Amino acid sequence: MSGHILVVEDDEQISEILSYRLEIADYEVTVIDDGDDCWAYLEEADELPDAMLLDVMLPGTDGFGVLRRLQRTDRYDGMPVILITGRGLEDDVIQGFDLGADDYIVKPFSPSEVVARLNRLL
Repeated sequence: MSGHILVVEDDEQISEILSYRLEIADYEVTVIDDGDDCWAYLEEADELPDAMLLDVMLPGTDGFGVLRRLQRTDRYDGMPVILITGRGLEDDVIQGFDLGADDYIVKPFSPSEVVARLNRLL
């Protein structure tokens, strides 16, 4: 197993594509479709995922809100986060990096590219 990846994405088709491609690359995958559920999962997890693929536009807490909370909690230091979003404006990208994202991918994207970027971070 290459590691455990948390995919936080509310579009079922996108999360299925990411899960499939990550599993082929020998990753264990957990999919969550809501920012609030993401927090519940992280707070209850005995072991944190090795990385997170995070959509910005989510029900509940949005991806930027998730990043803000990650930055305020020492427990999550060092967990790479890649934002995957349809929000590609320069201000959105800058905000994502300012909030601590390790990478920013704009939809539509290549699933193979996502895996390559993830491999680089890990």
